[in-house]
Amino acid sequence: MDVVEVLENSIKAYKLTTKYHGNFTDLKRALFLGWYCNLTKPCKFCYMSSQKSKIKNPKSARRRIESILAEAVLMKRIGWKLEFISGGYGYTVEELNDILEMVSYVQKSKQYLNVGIVGFENLNLNVIEGVVGAVETVNDELHDYLCPQKPIDKTKEMLLKAKEYNLKTGITIILGMGEKEEDIEKLLNLIEELDLNRITFYSLNPQKETIFEGKPSIATLEYMNWVSSVRLNFPKMEIITGTWVDKLTNIGPLIMSGSNTITKFPLFSIFGKKEGITVENEIKSTGRELLGTFSDIEALEGKKDLRDLKRSPYVDEDIEISDKNIERLRFLESRINNKIDSYVRKTLKNLK
Repeated sequence: MDVVEVLENSIKAYKLTTKYHGNFTDLKRALFLGWYCNLTKPCKFCYMSSQKSKIKNPKSARRRIESILAEAVLMKRIGWKLEFISGGYGYTVEELNDILEMVSYVQKSKQYLNVGIVGFENLNLNVIEGVVGAVETVNDELHDYLCPQKPIDKTKEMLLKAKEYNLKTGITIILGMGEKEEDIEKLLNLIEELDLNRITFYSLNPQKETIFEGKPSIATLEYMNWVSSVRLNFPKMEIITGTWVDKLTNIGPLIMSGSNTITKFPLFSIFGKKEGITVENEIKSTGRELLGTFSDIEALEGKKDLRDLKRSPYVDEDIEISDKNIERLRFLESRINNKIDSYVRKTLKNLK
């Protein structure tokens, strides 16, 4: 890796991002449905792989629907778009569709779905913006070893099928697992082959009780090399980059190398604290305007609408769902509101 070339490419990538996407950076967060993966051989880097043997009843690892919907409401309040709906495998199509409809309805926003290989025939496509495939790594040897039950061919088939339904498509890539610089070219070829609309990069967050426990993640300049390479070759693509609380100073360099969006944070434990404010400062230090907030308590409490201040990426959409799920939302209303209040109280308590 030529360090000077990476830095020069990052400057070009930053300018391209400004040209095609404007001078804004936003925050996103995956909405997880639960913590159990029903694959017999879960991905070796994943937190869920460390929990699988400990969970005797898989359904006990699912989140309550009021918790999921309360988080969706709060994400809209603070101006964070949902990166996608995700969280292990093992849900029926009907269960997924119900959750998808209700989340879309409370947010008045279509959603991305990242739940493995899905068929589209029994989903309400009117509430889906796009579908994400968990590719994780384009290094074939690494992929076969780390993700033995996520064949890339099936993921590619699903994403190409999604295009036939006029859905947007994306993939996730995790860096720091042993990939090589020459794998960047493989990624560029895959993006072109699938005509992807977006990509999410994550830096590996080594999990306890996995093969990566205690291991270092990807270096910042290496991460920048991957991001800027994608931006220079696909200037109109949405690039989402994830980091963790121990690597917050990666944020500025990632935006400078072509990232549109920052993701992968705990939320309620650091909202309004120095870590959340550091995320905001890292973004603003690049000259970008931040959509959303990681510190505005009035927005979190619902006392302020960021859309009125033009600080939110949300634009209300017409969302039509089944009568069954509208009735279910009415039934759940008080429980959702109670959960919202609980999350807000928890956040305020953490600030003391």
